[in-house]
This record gives sequence, C-alpha cells and structure tokens, in this order.
Amino acid sequence: MAESLAREVGLLRTILRNLERTPIPVDPRAVAFWRAQGIEVPPEDQTWKTTIRPAGHDAFNQLSECLIAHFPAMERGTNFANFQNELFKQLEAYVDYAPAAIVDADAQRLVDHFNEWFKGLASPRRVFVPCALTPWAAPRFKIGPITFVYVDEIAKSEFYPGGTTPDVFAKYNFDTLLQLMRETHAHWLARVAVEGCERQRAEEIGELAVDLAIVALQLAAPKFDTRSMSRLDSRRGSAEKGVISEATGYYSGSWTRKEPGLAIGTGTLADILQKTKPLVTAVGNVVRSFTTGVYRLPNLERAWCDAAYWLHEALAEPIDSIAIAKLETALEVLLRSESSKGSTVRVLVILQCFFGLQSEDSVAPGSTLTAKQFAANLVRDRSRILHGTWSTLNARLGHSRAGMEGFVTTVIRQAFIELETYSHEPGHADDIVAFVAWLRQRPSS
Repeated sequence: MAESLAREVGLLRTILRNLERTPIPVDPRAVAFWRAQGIEVPPEDQTWKTTIRPAGHDAFNQLSECLIAHFPAMERGTNFANFQNELFKQLEAYVDYAPAAIVDADAQRLVDHFNEWFKGLASPRRVFVPCALTPWAAPRFKIGPITFVYVDEIAKSEFYPGGTTPDVFAKYNFDTLLQLMRETHAHWLARVAVEGCERQRAEEIGELAVDLAIVALQLAAPKFDTRSMSRLDSRRGSAEKGVISEATGYYSGSWTRKEPGLAIGTGTLADILQKTKPLVTAVGNVVRSFTTGVYRLPNLERAWCDAAYWLHEALAEPIDSIAIAKLETALEVLLRSESSKGSTVRVLVILQCFFGLQSEDSVAPGSTLTAKQFAANLVRDRSRILHGTWSTLNARLGHSRAGMEGFVTTVIRQAFIELETYSHEPGHADDIVAFVAWLRQRPSS
C-alpha cells in the first residue's frame, strides 16, 4: 500500500498560497545607459525573486521536517539549512500552480527528488581538524575513527598531497593550515573518517567527533593540563594570558602560559594511552558510532555523547557557576532525567552503583554530608543558577566546582567502560532504566 502523503500535500498547498514572484527593480541609471546604447530591456528579461510570505513560513518548516523524516540517513547526514535551500529551489517551479491542483504525485516528486539529491551528496569523507592537545611531540595515536598527528609529521604523512604531481590546490590548503597551526599553537591535526553525510554536515560531525575523542584524554588524565584541550576554533582562548592593572600610579603585570597539556612530557602521552586502553577503546567505539551513524545502542550511546560534550564544555568554562550548571546538565542528559526529582533519584543510583554508597552513607570518610544530601545539593545548585536565585557572576562556588568536576568526570568515565561491557551482553535493552538495573545486579569489581 502506497504511503499517504496527505500531510505533505496540505503543507505544499499552504506554501503555494503564500508563494509570490516579484521583479527585482533595475537601477534607473543602468536602464538609461542601455537606452542610450539603443538597447531596451524587455519585461520578460527582468530578474525576478521568489519569496514565501510570513503566513507560509511555518508550513515551509513543517514540510522540511516531513520530507526529512522519510529518510533517517538524511536526517543525520544533511545540514538543515542546505536542505531548506534545495527545497526552496524546488518550490520555485510551483509559482504558477493553483494550490488546489497539488496532489500526491507532486509530494511524491519532492520525496523522490530528495532521495536522489542526498544520494548524490552523501559519501565517505575525511575531515581534518586542527587541535590544541599538548605542545610536546608524540607518536600519532588513534581514538576510534580519529587519528591524531603531530604538526611536524603532517607533511610526511600519507594524506599530505605530495609525490611528483601533487594536487596544487590541496597542497596550498594544507600548507596554509599548517602555517595557521604553528601561529596559533595548535600542534595536532585530527583526521576523522565520517560516513553518509554531505560535505558541510560531515565537517560538523567531524568536529564534534574530535571534541568527544578529546574527552577520552580529559577522562584518562585529568591532572595533566587536559581541561583546556580543544579544537583550534572552539572554546580555547589564547595560548597566553596577559593582564595589567594599575593602582595609585603603580602598574602590575602578569603573564600565564595557557596551552593545554604542558604537564605531558616526552613519552607521557603514549604512556597515558597505554595505561587507560580500556577507556580509550570504549570512547573510540562510541565515537565510531557517532561518525558512522551506526549505533550499537542508539539511545544510550547518544546520551553518552551528549553528556561527554557537556563535560568538555564545563571543563573549559572560566566561570564557576556556569561550569556547575554544565556539569549537572552532563549528568542529567546521561541519565535522561526529566525532572529535578528524577535527577536526584538517579544521582543516588549512580552513587550506589559506582561508589557503593547508600542514601545515608557519608560521601567521604569523616564527612557529615550524606549521599542523599549530596544528590539534592547537586540538583539544587544548578536550579538556583539557571533560575537566578544565585548570581551567575557573584556566586562563590570554587570548592563546589572542584568536587563536582571530580564526581562527574568519574561517573562519565565509569559509564563509558560499563557501557562497553553492557553492549556485549546478550539481550541488552537500549534503555537507561535497563542499563541502571544491570549496573545494580552486576557483581562488584
């Protein structure tokens, strides 16, 4: 039985009722010049523009969503703005149509067009992303589908356009990128394999995948200046911080080197990766799911990706109160909590599963703070910041931030490792409730 396209037909009719074609005014000076040359521009040669009146904007957006929903691969693999630009081009052919004349065949024609359009654009692609990890050289390494190469090795690598007849344009682009990396202290290049996407969306996914891979290093070595590791064009800041202040005529200056990974000396990076191999492997497998769009556990793996990204953002955040909100959000999206009460309950579950703490147990030896109080405080702090009860810029949360960072980092690290084991369990359900139940029942390590 043919799929019903009644909704698409209705939206298309609404758009056509609000579609108009108007001439673009020609500069009178140009008209005068042409006439002086004996040239008269006939009306049919005028330039026209097609627009959708405001009453049709909502229908246009809904039609976009409907058409994309026909192709899950397209939903993941295309930039929405690019899709809408192509849809608008297709709608221009309907300017003179009577809305009542639109039938299923017209909607099906759009569905078929976008099927072919996306097939022509989606292909395996390699994306190259400059990163600031550490200024010190180290052998190339991989995290899932991402290979990290030190800047001095790029021109010698297999992907650099070399040989006797190099691609001149590609070589120019790489050389320009290498110059930018050296000038901005971005000492590493990530090469990401992304599948099933058009170019712009592949670049977006590639950059986000690099963020997730960097989280592996931040989880593996939180004490080695990893918090500010990032892509070149993300929340990085400058390589040095300089501030001058003046009081009573006297000037004071301070300069601080801000590059990430300064504590990672020669041989240290390789050692970190080797000692934390199970974690790096687990992160790499989820990143591969993200770049290919083929998930083992779509709900759980996507939740981990979201949580890891929030942690990555929180670590780079200079303001403590905002960092606290981001850290709690990382837990919330990891656990798929839908309310403050649900968040508190699931934090208590985490404390039980990962730390062996019951609700009335102390969170640390000698502490009067119980697990139940810790969970409630964690959710409360985020709520106060986001709802304005605490000032974003004046709240004193330095101590809370350090504890929260340690807690969230530990939880996300352990969740990664446990998720890798869970993915190999027979009959595993792709559901946070089932995952938590499995955590509770598994033998303690």
